[in-house]
Amino acid sequence: MHSPTAQVVVLISHLQRPQQRSRLAQVVAGLTADYPDTRIEVLDTSVAEALQTARELEQRGAVDAFVCAGATAAYLRRHLARPVLAMRVGGGDLLRALGQARDHGGQVAVLSYNHINQDLQALAALFTVQMHQAAYSSLEQARQAVEQAALMGCGSIIGSSTVVELAEQAGLQGVLSLSEETVRRALEEALGILDSQRIESAKRRHLDAVLQHIPTGVAAIDNQGLVQSLNPALAQLLALPASAALGRPLQALCPELDWQQALQDGTGEDNRVIRVGAQAVVSNLLPILENGERTGLVLTCQDITAVQRADQRIRASRRPGAFTARYRLAQLGGASQANREMLQLAERFAASHSTILITGESGTGKELLAQGIHNESPRRQGPFVAINCAAFPETLLESELFGYEEGAFSGSRKGGKPGLFEAAHRGTLFLDEIGDMPVSLQTRLLRVLQEREVLRLGSTEPIAIDVRIIAATHQDLPTAMAQGVFRTDLYYRLNILRLQTTPLRERTEDIALISRSISQRLLVQGQPPGAAQVVTALLPYLARHSWPGNVRELENVIERAMLSARELLRGEELDEQYLARVLPELCEGTPSLGRARPSRASDLHSVGKAAQLRHVQQTLDNCQGNLDEAARQLGISRTTLWRRLRAAQEL
Repeated sequence: MHSPTAQVVVLISHLQRPQQRSRLAQVVAGLTADYPDTRIEVLDTSVAEALQTARELEQRGAVDAFVCAGATAAYLRRHLARPVLAMRVGGGDLLRALGQARDHGGQVAVLSYNHINQDLQALAALFTVQMHQAAYSSLEQARQAVEQAALMGCGSIIGSSTVVELAEQAGLQGVLSLSEETVRRALEEALGILDSQRIESAKRRHLDAVLQHIPTGVAAIDNQGLVQSLNPALAQLLALPASAALGRPLQALCPELDWQQALQDGTGEDNRVIRVGAQAVVSNLLPILENGERTGLVLTCQDITAVQRADQRIRASRRPGAFTARYRLAQLGGASQANREMLQLAERFAASHSTILITGESGTGKELLAQGIHNESPRRQGPFVAINCAAFPETLLESELFGYEEGAFSGSRKGGKPGLFEAAHRGTLFLDEIGDMPVSLQTRLLRVLQEREVLRLGSTEPIAIDVRIIAATHQDLPTAMAQGVFRTDLYYRLNILRLQTTPLRERTEDIALISRSISQRLLVQGQPPGAAQVVTALLPYLARHSWPGNVRELENVIERAMLSARELLRGEELDEQYLARVLPELCEGTPSLGRARPSRASDLHSVGKAAQLRHVQQTLDNCQGNLDEAARQLGISRTTLWRRLRAAQEL
């Protein structure tokens, strides 16, 4: 729907002002009823008066757009600020006009502004009349073209209102080239442009309102380094009224900024501390790009004290007291049966409120698993509090877990301090390395698990808590119980729901997937060239390593390899001598892969074309014909697997 304020003037120029409404004016008038929300005014005027009439309408604000025909549109467009749309003659218009002109003789002239219609010329042999085309770019040329057509014996002339008028003055039949549909298209185009302008104007007003109210100082600079606009915040920093800064060189207002260098480099300056007026600010001077070309610069300035306050708030929001769990079970990669079964159990256990004991080697992701369980549990909206029981001395661990009252010991905080059990109320408390907890604290922990209440150090009043406990350890707790360093009754309080993580060496089929996940995360942080490819080349080495450090060790190896990718990769092959220096753990006690391929390949990209069929078939056999699993192990998609199979079979 068009805006009801749209005002369109259809300006039709003639050699002299006509005594009555022209034929084109009648066509336009017949269409106005189709646009009830737009005021359409039709003006018949002389060529000499067209520009003056248009300028008067523009100055009074009585027009939003002009619609004209032929030469008039091109002429007015050079002198007016408002949009000027031309009624362009189409092929259908000319064919219609030729049909009308045929009744007035066997020869017809078609006069067009600036250039003849080549499509019409190509079809001239198909017409039943002899057609002559001519182009004009001025009124005098149009008059001469009409005279020439008369000399050639043309009975009719097709063209604009001016051409029709010239033809009739010469005693010839004038046929209007513009049809109702052509006029309608021009009106629709004019209204579309006006709608777009209103939308852009509204956006600019909204942007101006935003800039007026944001606390950061903002200014737009042109390619000559002059200030084109600025908001009140920057004017306040400059201690100048906005009007006094407009049009002035940026160098005069901010001498420390090199706007010429910013335009030349195309990168600008980020987070530079400068002085603006009497204040220190953090400034950014960045190029403005429009259609790939630099059209100026944008300057932002923020009071340095405001930046410091924001930094303090950010640090405060990320304090350890904001106990949250970041990981979900779906993020724990691995398609091996052992991993799938563990995640299925974890998801089932998450729905319960019972205590969970997670056992497994170091680096197998026990805390990540605990976070995933918390995020799948009914307590997901509560806190997730984690503490490593092996990281604190006994006395400090006791105060951290149970809290203390004021004056409980020398150096205690005034007013006391709640412990982590209280901090985890209505949430989850993760006790990592529970097997290293001192026996004396094991007794206190057992009471908390039994009574669901905690007693602060120095207090006589227990505090009721609603906490789910998830404990984890890499220790062999049955052996620890036999040695008397872990309480048997605590073990059975913890070992209600049991999860056992699987070491990486026992699920080698997950190595490729986990490696790629690690590499993708590292690539986001920025890595040297070749970093993405080096992981694929390393897969055979990764698959045969024993991984005593499990996923944590794998993360370290992948990061080290990606940082050394440029030296490790020689084309598509690995430099094994450099590999032995950078990643010695992958080369200890293993033969050179440059001389002999491993019996179990993990990635199709490391296999030559001549061996693809055998390699793919062997992988499919190992996967019992499971195409999805085979494609995953080969490091390609299922579609690519089919394509490689067909290509290999043709070798």
